[in-house]
Amino acid sequence: MSDLIFDVRNVTLRFGGVVSLNDVSLHQGRGEILAVIGPNGAGKTSLFNSLTGLYRPQEGVITFQGRDGVPLSIIGKKAHRVSAAGVARTFQASRMFSALTTFENVKIGAESHRGIGVLGAMVRGPRTRRGEHESDQRTLDLLAFVGLQEKANVVSASLSYGDRRRLEIARGLATNPQVLLLDEPAAGTNPAEKIQLTELIRRVRDERGVSILLIEHDMKLVMALAERLYVLNFGSVIAEGTPDEIRANPAVIEAYLGSAEQTEDRA
Repeated sequence: MSDLIFDVRNVTLRFGGVVSLNDVSLHQGRGEILAVIGPNGAGKTSLFNSLTGLYRPQEGVITFQGRDGVPLSIIGKKAHRVSAAGVARTFQASRMFSALTTFENVKIGAESHRGIGVLGAMVRGPRTRRGEHESDQRTLDLLAFVGLQEKANVVSASLSYGDRRRLEIARGLATNPQVLLLDEPAAGTNPAEKIQLTELIRRVRDERGVSILLIEHDMKLVMALAERLYVLNFGSVIAEGTPDEIRANPAVIEAYLGSAEQTEDRA
């Protein structure tokens, strides 16, 4: 795969004597929907935090190929620089501004990448006003894209779990990313909301051209979306392949997938 958006090689992350990621290597092609699965404590969120600049691994290389075509070494870069390069994410626990409306939450994401500076915000010249109008339009466009246009003025704390997840995706897209990292986007959603979420994530890739990297425990959603998967266990990659290859992998079944699918079947 020649057009990689993420290239992760031999990454090790330690916290004192605890190894959270152990010699992890993976890659993601541009435009690919890629999933990372594994039991709790396997290192999935540590991987996301390393890819977004929140954690700094002690060993290895993480390269991101951004919109300017220049490879960016992630390790050692601040999270805001990684975001500006084109990496957006959502979190397992919602981090929206609960007292603000859905419109205001998304506009914060759109405004964060305008780069007008303090002086521009104070003076409010023609360029500032034009940029604010553009961010308003972008916000409305994204709310329509995720199906929240009718709830633009609703305080986000009153949204359902499904609507909150869609709001988080809209806010991530507002930063104009090249890749969107989704940390358990289906958490707390009901079956109907999961179907809508699956369709929305696929549309993000197909209609917006944004690559998707996904952590999720809901195997039905993962297998419906992902084109390839990596499986982590105790901080190490134990398998990589297509959904069919992962389903049939004995090591994955023993470590995680068998029990997870049984849980899904009983739900």
